[in-house]
Amino acid sequence: MQVNSKILDNIDQIGREKWDAVFGGIPESYSFYRALENSELIGFRFYYLVMECDSEVVLIAPLFLADFNLDIAVEGWLSKIIKPIRRIFPRFLIINTLFCGSPFGEHGVLGVSRDYKKIPQLIPFLSEGIMGFSRKIKAPLIIFKDFLKQDRHFLDALVQEGFSRVESFPGVVLELNFSSFEGYIKSLGSSTRKNLNKKIRLANERGNIEVKVACDAGNQIDQIFKLYENTYQSGQTKFERLTKKFFLQVSHDLSQHARFFLFYVEGRLAAFNLCFVYDDLLIDKFVGFDYDISNRYNLYFVSWAYNIKWCIDNSLRYYYPGQTDYQPKIRLGGKLIPLYAYLRHRNIFFNFFIKLLIPFLKPDNFDKEIRK
Repeated sequence: MQVNSKILDNIDQIGREKWDAVFGGIPESYSFYRALENSELIGFRFYYLVMECDSEVVLIAPLFLADFNLDIAVEGWLSKIIKPIRRIFPRFLIINTLFCGSPFGEHGVLGVSRDYKKIPQLIPFLSEGIMGFSRKIKAPLIIFKDFLKQDRHFLDALVQEGFSRVESFPGVVLELNFSSFEGYIKSLGSSTRKNLNKKIRLANERGNIEVKVACDAGNQIDQIFKLYENTYQSGQTKFERLTKKFFLQVSHDLSQHARFFLFYVEGRLAAFNLCFVYDDLLIDKFVGFDYDISNRYNLYFVSWAYNIKWCIDNSLRYYYPGQTDYQPKIRLGGKLIPLYAYLRHRNIFFNFFIKLLIPFLKPDNFDKEIRK
């Protein structure tokens, strides 16, 4: 059995047929990664490790190269210490990193042929290929980003290759096993139910709110991107930064799955959600708000309620509202999905230091809502 691996820098060099053969019908599809490649995302470069066994593709690992801020989730006094240091040393705790996964997938994915999943050599070959490529592009840190608990039976073999497993910030899912929106409302706790109903009622009393659902950004692209920039700048945790071209690429390449939920107040676009529909699942990817309007009209809660109702009306059973901002999502019925990362530094000393830090890298050490 002869195993070979190669690194490609364009998904078209793989082809949709070979991609689908190992990934199947996943939400982060061939078209999704193709849209990412063509979006000119600042600070990101995309690659694919393709492993072949006897000339047959048995594994495809999506990769991307980006800077990683080790303090991305640090809060409080430690954050105050880091900021002045970074004024003198701008790249303090910022490492050029090779990731396996997607910058903003719901969780990490590897395309593995069913016939080869149980071959023990796959993980060592994968580790060797990624480590060799990381040396070539001078990325000292390697991270397998945000994989599901059920992937551990396969990926835990990375620990034998010098990687450390850590808990990532969890995802959130709502199972909408309801025949109506009223059924969902009744499932909430008493105080949450009253609060949500009150916010929606006050919003409708204060002005005319209209919602449109579109498969592309259309002539609203400039306003959509402006709302996205508002939300990006106000967020505490920043990783990827989208471009206007991303929204245009999604409109072109993923119109079958993309849904732009557009919220107008008195005729003015004040908020949007960009979501993706796959089978019985709605993934809420990106949001944007005009905060002067959205705070007065409770558009976070109005959009949440509308999205839930839209899922139920369209027979979608699961709603993924994304990572971060856990407190309202959990109160409104969300359940946490554990996610895991595997990381390794090529320098033996730094890799040993990372292992010492593992007990302190749990998400609940950085996010008080997860601790609750």
